[in-house]
Amino acid sequence: MKNLLFFTLSMCFCYNLYSQGSLTVEAHDQLVNPICCTTIFDDYGTEITVKNISEQKIDVKVSREVINASSETENYFCWVACYSSSTNISPHSKVFAPQQEDATSFQVHFDNLNVNSASAIIRYCAFVSDNPSDSSCTMVYYSGPTSIETNLIDLSFSEFYPNPSSTNTFLDYQLPTNVDSEVVITDMLGTMVLVKKIKKNNGKLKFDISQTKPGIYFANIIVEGELKEIRRLVISK
Repeated sequence: MKNLLFFTLSMCFCYNLYSQGSLTVEAHDQLVNPICCTTIFDDYGTEITVKNISEQKIDVKVSREVINASSETENYFCWVACYSSSTNISPHSKVFAPQQEDATSFQVHFDNLNVNSASAIIRYCAFVSDNPSDSSCTMVYYSGPTSIETNLIDLSFSEFYPNPSSTNTFLDYQLPTNVDSEVVITDMLGTMVLVKKIKKNNGKLKFDISQTKPGIYFANIIVEGELKEIRRLVISK
């Protein structure tokens, strides 16, 4: 039996991310507790409910984006079949009838491989196979004794403004001094489209998005190698 990790988090960022169109997703446990959630594979994880809220039959795939994970650990997911830890988008799809809900097929797993204080932050999405922008996402947190909230004091980021935007958009921020920080912008499938290093402890970040395709994007705010906050950006043309 692998080492189980106990939680000392006093607060977590537990929320479903943004959805649009035909699908909703909801993680059964967003802060996964290994005491309750050890799986038959001798790791721990949870399930994600996927629902077709449209009136059309649709073909659905799922994806995984590892925001942050301890080295020498593994994570993987199942959808129709279980895939290796190198798979980020399901090779298989599943047909959903109008208003159909599936609470068991999307299974997500984290294996600490006996690493103490192991943790991970992973975003999982479901999307329409022939229209990836029609998607819904949720975040799942796996964490050990060390807190993901280190250096949160004096850390703040505004929302993007203007938002939506087609040319430039801005973020105001404040950070503790002498920390390594960056903003990583990804599309709905987790593909990185823009990275901006933060060189001062406060100020305004300007993002030129005039050459970026329209759609919904996520700004992952990384401080000292850990995801601290997420902001949503809509690019319109």
